[in-house]
Parts: sequence; structure tokens; C-alpha cells
Amino acid sequence: MESFEFEGEGEYESVFSEEMEAELAAELLEITNEAELNQFLGKLIKSAGRSLGKVVRGPIGQALGSALKKVAKTALPMAGAALGNLIVPGIGGVIGGKLASAAGSAFGLELEGLSHEDQEFEVARRYVRLAGAATQGAVAAPQNASPQRAVQAALSQAARMHAPGLAAQMSGRAPSVIGTAGNGASVGHGARPQRGTWYRRGRRIILTGI
Repeated sequence: MESFEFEGEGEYESVFSEEMEAELAAELLEITNEAELNQFLGKLIKSAGRSLGKVVRGPIGQALGSALKKVAKTALPMAGAALGNLIVPGIGGVIGGKLASAAGSAFGLELEGLSHEDQEFEVARRYVRLAGAATQGAVAAPQNASPQRAVQAALSQAARMHAPGLAAQMSGRAPSVIGTAGNGASVGHGARPQRGTWYRRGRRIILTGI
């Protein structure tokens, strides 16, 4: 099995400037469908490459996009919370707030005392930072390395720095801190399990048993 070592592990800061990081986080929060997510991830990876003085494309770019999309769909519950509020006013906000808090745990953030909007923004910002670090690690891998393995190694290292809860999940050392949709599983450390189920109908999320 291939393994990679990256210089400055645990030491380098965000690939993006503070202003760019905030701008990308705000854009992430506006995503409403998968097509927009794909477009955003392409821009995110391209922006990270530009900051690093690299052109990220081909197999590495595709592997990065796929891996970051999986993380986003697993660890970023913002869109689901918004849709929930449209269907069942109030209930979606409660569930969304708990999911945002659980996502904060995945990214090693202390979100207690922040508004729901601020919680979402901090989680989105940390995701952008994670994506930048993963891109930095992936483009530093040897040219003859498997793109998938290079990206996985880079993402694992980036998660150890910017998303410790997610890193524990990736290594199999901890259960999901985001909660399993549709089966009433815990939505986060210290949070009371939310019983009930949900299913998707078109672009709507229908909640039952809450």
C-alpha cells in the first residue's frame, strides 16, 4: 500500500486568505442542489491551486472533487436544514441546529452560544480550510502516485488538522458524529437523539414521527 509524507504536517495554515476563506464559506452556504455543489467544488479546488501556484486538473482534480463532495454531503447539513424549514416551520430549525452542532463536533469547533447562522458559517469556513489543505497535500504527492491514494492520504492528514472528529471516523476510531439520517440515531455528542424519519420527495424533505 502506498503511503505519503507531507512537509510541515500540522504546521501550515489555511491555503486561502481570511477574506477568500470567508467568501467561499458564504458561497457554500448558498448552495441548493447537487449541480451547484459540483460547480462550487470545481471553483474551490481551482482557487486552492491558484493560491498554491499550481494547476489542479486531470485525475488528481477529479479525485479531489469526488472526495470533497463525499465529505460535504456527509458533514454539511445546511441544505437539509433549510429545506426542512420550508416544509415544517420550526421543526426543521431545531433539527438543523442540532445537525450544525454535530457538524461542529466533526470539525473540532466549539459552537455553543453562537446563533444557528453563525454555527453554519463557522462549519462552512472550516470545510473550506479542510479542502484547501487536502488540495495542498494532494498536489505535493509524487507524480507517479495513484491519484485516489494521494487524495485519500492528503484528506486524512487535512482532517487530522482541521476536522479531528471526521478524521476519527475516517480511521474507524469513532462512530459518525453527524448522525444517521432516517433512523433516529444520535445527531451529535451530548445531544438527545431525535426520533423520527425523513424522506425526500423531489427537492423537498418530508419529516414524519417528530
